[in-house]
Amino acid sequence: MPAKRVARSGTPTRVVRLHEASGSSRNGWKSAVGDAVRRSKAEVPTPTAVEVVRQWADLKGGKISLFHVTVRIAWEQRLRPLGTAATRKSA
Repeated sequence: MPAKRVARSGTPTRVVRLHEASGSSRNGWKSAVGDAVRRSKAEVPTPTAVEVVRQWADLKGGKISLFHVTVRIAWEQRLRPLGTAATRKSA
C-alpha cells in the first residue's frame, strides 16, 4: 500500500505509513489489538493509530475461547530533504 502524504505547507517532511498485523488473546478484543501492536514493534517504530480491519473468534463449547484481530497500524516516517542523500564520487 503506498504511503499517504501528510498535508503541510511547502514540501512535505513526513509520510504516514500503514503496516498490517494480526494478534490474538484469550481475554478480549482489546487485548488482541494490543497483541498485534506488540508483535509489530520491529516494523513500526512509533505507532500513531490503529484501524481494526477484521475480527473473528474461536469457539469451544459454544463460548469464545480465543479472540483474533487483523489491524492496520499507522506511523509517521520523516523524509530527508532533497539533495541530502550521499552522492557517489566518480572514479
